Amino acid sequence: MVTLETPVKKKQKHKKKNKLQHANLVTQTLFEIANAVNTTTSLKDLYFSIHHSMERVIDVTNFFIAIVDRKKNTLFFPYHVDTKDNDFYPITDFDVNNSLTGLVVQKECPLLLKKNELQERSSQNGIWGPVPLIWMGVPLRIRDEITGVVAIQSYTDPECYTKKDLDLLASVSDQIAVAIDRKQAEEKLYKSEARYRTLFEKSKDALLIIKNKVFIDCNKATIDMLGYGTKEQMLQTPPSKLSPKFQPDGRSSFEKAVEMIEITERNGSHRFEWNHLRANGDVFPVEVILTVVSNEEDNQVIHATWRDITEKKRVEMEKNRADKLAAEQEKHVLVGRVAGKMAHDFNNILGVIMGNTELALLDCKDEEIKKTLELIHGQTIRGRNLTKNLTAFAKERELKHEFFNINDVINFVLNLLAKDLRHIKVIKEYDQGLPDLLADHGMIEHALVNLFQNSIHALSKTQNPRILIRTFLRDKDICFEIEDNGCGIPKKNLTDIFEPSFTLKGSNDLTGSYSKKIKGTGYGMSNVKRYIGQHKGEVSVKSKVNIGTIFFICLPLIRKKLSKQEKIELAASKLVREKYILLVEDESAISSVQKRILTQTPCNHRVDIAVNGKTAIDLFYRNQYDLVSLDYQLPGRTNGMDVYKKIRKKDKTIPVLFVSGNLEFLESIKELKKHHKVDYISKPCRNKAYINSISHLLGNKVK
Repeated sequence: MVTLETPVKKKQKHKKKNKLQHANLVTQTLFEIANAVNTTTSLKDLYFSIHHSMERVIDVTNFFIAIVDRKKNTLFFPYHVDTKDNDFYPITDFDVNNSLTGLVVQKECPLLLKKNELQERSSQNGIWGPVPLIWMGVPLRIRDEITGVVAIQSYTDPECYTKKDLDLLASVSDQIAVAIDRKQAEEKLYKSEARYRTLFEKSKDALLIIKNKVFIDCNKATIDMLGYGTKEQMLQTPPSKLSPKFQPDGRSSFEKAVEMIEITERNGSHRFEWNHLRANGDVFPVEVILTVVSNEEDNQVIHATWRDITEKKRVEMEKNRADKLAAEQEKHVLVGRVAGKMAHDFNNILGVIMGNTELALLDCKDEEIKKTLELIHGQTIRGRNLTKNLTAFAKERELKHEFFNINDVINFVLNLLAKDLRHIKVIKEYDQGLPDLLADHGMIEHALVNLFQNSIHALSKTQNPRILIRTFLRDKDICFEIEDNGCGIPKKNLTDIFEPSFTLKGSNDLTGSYSKKIKGTGYGMSNVKRYIGQHKGEVSVKSKVNIGTIFFICLPLIRKKLSKQEKIELAASKLVREKYILLVEDESAISSVQKRILTQTPCNHRVDIAVNGKTAIDLFYRNQYDLVSLDYQLPGRTNGMDVYKKIRKKDKTIPVLFVSGNLEFLESIKELKKHHKVDYISKPCRNKAYINSISHLLGNKVK
């Protein structure tokens, strides 16, 4: 028997089926909204996806999502679709009395407002924008905090929504809030990572990431610093090849690197200095900062910052050298003062003795008396040489630079000493391709005289005496050696020979190494050391008793123009170009080189030259310069500091680069640098260092 369904049962069944279908649609909507976080690429796409998903379960013809910014007390409307309203600008300091969205935020509960309520609020200016016939909004809540509102409205059907629709929208709102919150966090993280990556790549310091003692990432500055072509080449290079075998303290680079990383892992961070290798094999110093960082997977990595401190080390070395020279000068100042006061009067006395002795010799017939007069004459010559060295030791003067060939000067000094060298074999091994040396001709000549005289004296008892002279180019220095096969210097006295008044000759010759007629002044080698030091050069000595002595001198090479490699390096750097520079320099040998390198590629500056302070001040007041390169020691009554004070009266901010070899001035300029845009570089300075100093000052001004 077939039982027929009654109309009531059919209606109930149909209603039940519709409820089930509706429930399935709601479930599907919730799933799509949750899944949209993973399938959309931005918040904008997520909002669109939410809107599209809700079309299945409710009328969303007029739909918007509002976000609450509590700090700014502002409502933002990042997504809206409306048939009448285009005004969805942010509402600042929103008032619940004129904003339906603000009312939902204040009450923190879903609201369904129908026609009569809406018209009443509209009459009291309580609605922002066109007045709908029905309006429904629910809060978006995350961790008990209202973060936004989702709302729908109708301008055509006052019965478009019911209480069930409000409950439905409320039930969906939790999933919407979670989806928006996750996507906001995702975008914030993405922006943070993008910002970090930008900072990482744009940093001027080398930045690396280390995991399990291996580099896994680096920025462009690392590649540039180490001279590798690409990041892949850099990261594929084993860490052991990025450092020399040994560090300056003598320890293995590998062992020390392991220790530094272990210290970092224990303490969380560590700062130290290190030596690295460029791809071309050059060694350079860096300051390293290691920091332990944990990522989301709780894996520890180490962030490393490398800062090239080549320039810092150069400045430190220059300061140490200047301090050492200043200390030596202070130690010798008493002797210098006494020598300076005595030398003139003593020379006058010697002149009288020498002149009368020479006159007496002309008329003397008695051989015994003649021998006595010759002895007196010889001692006055010795006294004159002594006062000459004393005067040179006491006198402190600014270097006078000019270009000359060191081989020619050596030959000139050898000719001066030809009489003393007549029984000595002189061997010359000259580098004929040496560039000219920029130095004080008189000082270098005087240093060579003292060096050769020392060798001549050391050979006074040597069979087959020999002096070997070598000149050559080493790295960026012009060098020469003077080697003899004389008596040598005891090991314990190798450092003493540069002390003023120290000598192993005459009454101090306890071993009989020198001929009895040879007497030493004790100031020759101290003058040599000071002369070479003033030129930023180095002098060293090697010696063995009864074997011989080698004096080794190196002086910085200052070329008359930039080398091809220097031009390439400077062109690749962030060099400030095409500026107007006033060059104040009285030595033409220096100013001609400086003007050439500043006006030609890659600098291309415009340069005026002033050879004295008066001309410099006149030019400065007539032209608009971008920088002044200023020599401190200038001819006439107006020195570099006088010029500087005049400059500052007209322009408080123009960069000024002082160029000087005066040690006292270089110390005083440090205080000046604290107050003004001032820097200094000491003479003699290499061309690239000079250009970089100028570019640095100009760059600071541009910034």
